[in-house]
Amino acid sequence: MQNCIVVSGGIINDYSFYSSVISHGDYIICADGGIKHILEIGFVPDLWLGDFDSCKFSDTISKYPDLKSVETVTLCPQKDVTDTHYACIEAINRGFKNITLIGSCGGRIDHMLSNIHILEFLEMNNVTGQVIDEKNTVRLCTDKIVLTKKRKYVSIIPLDASVLISCTKGLKYPLKDFVLNREISMGVSNEIIDSKAEIFVESGKILVIESDD
Repeated sequence: MQNCIVVSGGIINDYSFYSSVISHGDYIICADGGIKHILEIGFVPDLWLGDFDSCKFSDTISKYPDLKSVETVTLCPQKDVTDTHYACIEAINRGFKNITLIGSCGGRIDHMLSNIHILEFLEMNNVTGQVIDEKNTVRLCTDKIVLTKKRKYVSIIPLDASVLISCTKGLKYPLKDFVLNREISMGVSNEIIDSKAEIFVESGKILVIESDD
């Protein structure tokens, strides 16, 4: 099954970065105003959905005639989930097991946090998810994760009040049988010192955030 890219309307500064994130075989779902981003990156989506409060639907269609052939779903503005969350539900219903969210960070903090927490929703549905922007890759881990040295820093952020890290390997500042509490910032700004790093979680959920300055 091909990968699915969900494009939201958050902040994107460097469109060229996403040429290494999106492949021509990926299935692309745009959530509302994310349409402007995917067109700037150079792709036409397979599905465009939303309540279209972030863009003028008819004007966008007129400006980009290729969008006339794109499947669209119009959502009610009074709904229980965000456009991005609905896009992920659609991706799951269509059988995708790997979903990458872009355009999901920056701008409104409430939307950014909600988009990151969608990773929990994906994990609950046996889907591998990640949130990517120019400076960060965010993934959820509940047992083990393997990292390669793609970005400068690695941070471990607990989602639960307390998380038990059984051990880490390949990190500059190792942890072993360590209880990491959510209110403590100790897990921020570690670094990979080997060809790869591994993090083993005994209990709880963590966000693993790979970042560049």
